Amino acid sequence: MMTDAEVAAQIERADRFIADFREMVATAEVDPTSPCAAEHRRGLARIAETLDAVPVGTMCNLANLDVALRGGLVDLIALRLMCVGAGPTMDYADATAFLAKFEPLIEKARSRMLQ
Repeated sequence: MMTDAEVAAQIERADRFIADFREMVATAEVDPTSPCAAEHRRGLARIAETLDAVPVGTMCNLANLDVALRGGLVDLIALRLMCVGAGPTMDYADATAFLAKFEPLIEKARSRMLQ
């Protein structure tokens, strides 16, 4: 069971992660000369428009993983945002689908904590 202070810290961590993610999506650069530029813009727009539909638990898990990785997850997410729309495996229907790609990392971290 979490204490009130732990719950407050979790909420703050998740809120900060969500704000950082919104900013990354909003500021992701699109190379206008890329043959995938239109797909990149559309993919980023879909992610931005559907961010509020991502379950809070997912955001909490991602925020915790980012802390454990000392910001490494945010760096990885920023890198993957640069590739949105660059082929069928990098085209996402929404933010939930984009962030689902990080679920294996969450599960791996969880399994290591339980060992």
